[in-house]
Amino acid sequence: MMVIPKELQSVLVSTPDALNGSVRFTGTRVPVKAFLDAISAGRSLDQFIEGHPGVTKEQALAVLRWEQNQARETFGLELVH
Repeated sequence: MMVIPKELQSVLVSTPDALNGSVRFTGTRVPVKAFLDAISAGRSLDQFIEGHPGVTKEQALAVLRWEQNQARETFGLELVH
């Protein structure tokens, strides 16, 4: 089972009985990897949400905000809340 950062524990989950323990959006079987891969490939947030109706926009934005804050922290920039 993966350790999920505190900031994302309300939107992501990982249990050994689902998707081999892959981190996924809470209430779904959609792995966070699918979301990150889609965004990296140039798909918009809305396109991803449309294709994965179980994932809420708030969940996806929380992941993006966390990812952005990781970079901001690395570069000594103000965090986004």
